[in-house]
Amino acid sequence: MAEERVYVIPIRKIIKIVPRWKRAPRAAHYVKEFIARHTKADEVLVGTDVNEKIWERGIEKPPSKLRVKVTIEEREGIKVAEVHLA
Repeated sequence: MAEERVYVIPIRKIIKIVPRWKRAPRAAHYVKEFIARHTKADEVLVGTDVNEKIWERGIEKPPSKLRVKVTIEEREGIKVAEVHLA
């Protein structure tokens, strides 16, 4: 049985400390880190809709926060979290 949760990920606090030309890649990486930490999942699959939202305004201006819906399920003994826009 899959469990669903909604998270608001505060991207602003992490991207202000990295250079402009690295902000969107760092934000994408931070989304994976945040979900893995909060769901205790071994594997995190980020949907293309989340990635497109991060890159929507280019590499220098990712959104300050994202609202995502996370589906958590067990596959072959591994906890997997799938992330999509809420």
